[in-house]
Amino acid sequence: MIVHCPSCSTRHAMPDDHLSGGAVTIACRTCGHRWTEIETIDIVDVPSRAVPRVIEHEDQPELEARRLAQIARDAERRFHEGKSQRQRTLRNWAAYGVFFFAPIVAAALFPEQVVQAAPIAIRAYERLGYDINIYGLELRRVERQHAIVNGTRVLSIKGDILNITDEQRKLPWLRFALEDVTGKELYIWTLDTAARPLRPGETTAFTTRVAAPPEGAAKLKIRFAKADEIGSNGGS
Repeated sequence: MIVHCPSCSTRHAMPDDHLSGGAVTIACRTCGHRWTEIETIDIVDVPSRAVPRVIEHEDQPELEARRLAQIARDAERRFHEGKSQRQRTLRNWAAYGVFFFAPIVAAALFPEQVVQAAPIAIRAYERLGYDINIYGLELRRVERQHAIVNGTRVLSIKGDILNITDEQRKLPWLRFALEDVTGKELYIWTLDTAARPLRPGETTAFTTRVAAPPEGAAKLKIRFAKADEIGSNGGS
């Protein structure tokens, strides 16, 4: 290492390790001037570069995975909440349907039971064209016979009454009607069979006769009589 005397510019050779401490005092051998020599440091010009505002860390993939997992959990939560809401809505509609339609379905499937519980309902069924059998009885094997007795034409009607229920049934009066071809009643009468109550599945027979039935009678209608019809006989 070469140093120069600031006073006389004499060059002096010095070992490199003399300035390893950073500064050393030197005396010029020519003029005796003393000065302090400081170790020089080479400055390297490093080109400047822009520092990014966001510093990417090595754990970015882990943060992204956490974010995606949270999104998945939120989506699953919303799905279950929507499913629960739909199920509540369906249950509410089902309850409403049962409350509103159950009486209608019951009325259509069990008209006899409805009429027994509320006899006035039979009028509504009749308007709808229902033939309600509230008695639990059926007419079977009905036959008509015409005969001349002492010069008078006589109409004889006979048949069976069957208990079609699992309970004992009382026998109501029967109502008979002779109609013309248009359905107009020409002659009606009622009959008390005077039979004891029928046990389940039991059958009893009935017979009735009409002397000199009206001319033009083409149809015969038989049904169980209503309370206000019992005992009625004669024309319509």
